[in-house]
Amino acid sequence: MTITLKRLGDIATYVNGYAFKPTDWKNKGLPIIRIQNLTNPDSPFNYYQGEIDDKYIVNKGDILISWSASLGVFEWLGEKAVLNQHIFKVIFDKEDIDKSYFKYIVQRSLERALKYLHGSTMKHITKKYFDNILVPIPDLVTQKKIAKVLDKAQELIDKRKAQIEALDQLTQSLFLEMFGDPVKNSLGFKTEPLHELCVHIFGGGTPSKSNPEYYIGNIPWVTPKDMKDIVINDSIDHINEDAIANSSAKLIPPNSLLMVIRSGILKKKLPIAINTREVTVNQDMKAFVVDKNKITVEYLLYFFEFYQKVLLNRVRSVTADNLDFQQIKEILVPVPPINKQKEFSNIFYKVLAEKNKCLQQLNELENNFNSLMQRAFKGELFND
Repeated sequence: MTITLKRLGDIATYVNGYAFKPTDWKNKGLPIIRIQNLTNPDSPFNYYQGEIDDKYIVNKGDILISWSASLGVFEWLGEKAVLNQHIFKVIFDKEDIDKSYFKYIVQRSLERALKYLHGSTMKHITKKYFDNILVPIPDLVTQKKIAKVLDKAQELIDKRKAQIEALDQLTQSLFLEMFGDPVKNSLGFKTEPLHELCVHIFGGGTPSKSNPEYYIGNIPWVTPKDMKDIVINDSIDHINEDAIANSSAKLIPPNSLLMVIRSGILKKKLPIAINTREVTVNQDMKAFVVDKNKITVEYLLYFFEFYQKVLLNRVRSVTADNLDFQQIKEILVPVPPINKQKEFSNIFYKVLAEKNKCLQQLNELENNFNSLMQRAFKGELFND
C-alpha cells in the first residue's frame, strides 16, 4: 500500500465563519453555529435573519473544524445554518477523499497540535499552521476500508459512554424516587443545618512550596484539579507528615464529603466527591465528616448534586470565584430515616461498581482505537 504525505491545505479549502456581532443575534431565522453548539448539543442557539454570503451557509453533512479555544472536527447533523468565526467549513474541492477518513486524520492532527499549543492561554492554531499540517493519504479504496474499521471502533466507544451516562442518570433517578426533590423537600422530611449533621468540618491548606521536601510523600493532597469524579481514590500531588505538621493542612478520614468552594470552575459546576482513603485538601476546598447516626455521606453527595444550582447562583467574584462558607454551613438539609439513606448507599455502590467496569472497558476500547489509528496511518492495518 502506498501512502503519500500531503498538506491539509492541498486536500481541501477551509472557510472561516462569519464574525457575527451580538447585535446580529435574533430569536428566529437561521441558527448560528458557535463552538459551544458543536461541543455541547444542549447549548442554545442564537439566530440570524439577514443576508449572508453562501460560503457561510452550513448544510447537513458538512464537515466543520473548530480551531480556537476548543480544537475538534465535527460532522454537522442539523438543518441549514450559518457559521460563526473560529470554525472552518471544509470544501472538498482539491482531492477525492473519504469524509470519514478525513475526520479521523484531522482529529489526530489537532490532538498533536494541542502539544504544540501547550501553555497557551487561548488554544488556537493559525490558518498557516493548519494548512501546512502533513497527513497520510492512501488510495481512496484504502481510505474507505480504514474509515470503516475506525467507525466500528468508535461506535463501541460511543455505546460504552452512553452506558456510563445512563448509570449516572439511574442513580439520580433512584435518589429522586426515594427522597423526592431535596431542594423543595417535596416529601416533607425534617431538616437540620448542614453543620449539625457533621462531626467535623475541615478547611484545607497549602504546605510551603519553598520547601519541596514537603511534597515528597504518599498522603494525597487533593486540589480542585483532582475533583473530576464523585469518588476520589488519589490525587496528582502528595505530601508527607512534616508538611501537615507545618501547615494548616489536616488529615481527613475516608468517606468524607470533599467540596470545592473557590475556583473558576464554580461558574459551571460544584465539584463534590467522596474520598475512599485518608487525604488532605488545599485551601480552596472544605471537607465534611458526617455524623453517621444522622446522615450518610452518599445521601449528602447527591443532595448537593441537586442543590448545586442554588449554590452556583450565589457564587461571588472578588479575587476569585468563591462560595460563602458560612452560608453553606447553614443550609437546611432534609434528613430522611437513616435506614432509607443506607438503602440508597448500598444501591449507589452497586451502580458505581458497574460504572467502574464500564470505565475500564472504555479505557481498553480507547487504547484499541488509538492503536488502530496508529497502525492505519502507518500503512500497517491491511496487507497489500
